[in-house]
Amino acid sequence: MKMFVVDDELDMVSVMTLLLQHAGHEVESSVAGSTAIPKIRAFRPDVLLTDLVMAEVNGLELCQELRGDANLADLKIIFVSGKDDPYWHDQAKAVGALGFIGKPLDPDAFANQVVALVEGAE
Repeated sequence: MKMFVVDDELDMVSVMTLLLQHAGHEVESSVAGSTAIPKIRAFRPDVLLTDLVMAEVNGLELCQELRGDANLADLKIIFVSGKDDPYWHDQAKAVGALGFIGKPLDPDAFANQVVALVEGAE
């Protein structure tokens, strides 16, 4: 699958990217929601993994922007965040997210968690 990772922590972007690439996925990334939008539109990923809390454009705003793009109508969105409580899960669902993976990540399970959420939505 083609996946795009957005997080304002470079280390987190690197870890998620490596874990997903190791599992056989094609991955592009960005460390800012504002710069991610044109990259996502050009790359046209199957899945977007985004942090919730970021400077400039947060994950919710990023999703709202992308949901307005007909070319990305089938984009599957998963939040990866330390804000792992019911309020934020509800906010994620309100913008059309498939699900939520809490931080800190389990490196042995992360790629499988992503695939399970995507397959569960199909």
